Amino acid sequence: MSREAFCQLTAGDANVLMSLLESANARPSAFSTLLREKLNHSNVFFREDIPGDVVTLDTQVLYTINGAVAGPHVLLRDPADGLPDAAISVRTMRGLALLGLGVGESIEILGEGAEPEALTVQSIIFQPEADARSKQRQGDQVELVDHAPQVINFRPRPRQIGTPYDDDPGPSAA
Repeated sequence: MSREAFCQLTAGDANVLMSLLESANARPSAFSTLLREKLNHSNVFFREDIPGDVVTLDTQVLYTINGAVAGPHVLLRDPADGLPDAAISVRTMRGLALLGLGVGESIEILGEGAEPEALTVQSIIFQPEADARSKQRQGDQVELVDHAPQVINFRPRPRQIGTPYDDDPGPSAA
């Protein structure tokens, strides 16, 4: 975690982490330390701009723990209690560690029982932001028939030569 920016977050993901930090206990823990590191050393993107190979909230990710394959799991903001086996909460060390990492990137954390764990992102199976971009592109391609820029010409109207006949003499006739 010595790099200046070691993770990439959407603005929404950063807001979730800030609310987690506000609700975190006052005494320091490995979780709150990692949370602060993520917030202090991350690049924040708009949803539309986050790279498609980065773990965001609601992303389905395949990763390894000390070289053993884990997942695929969907990263959720919900508490860890009661989640299905195919989900991992951002409120856990592993979930928080995965958030913001790109494919091929690794992070070392203190896992369960204070054992060091190396997590490596293997692949992104589904990322909601990339899916939304792809659907938008497909919709744009269907709607666009002419790819030429749409230009409106603003030209003055041609003046009428002469005045048309008007039999109303106007106010000056009175």
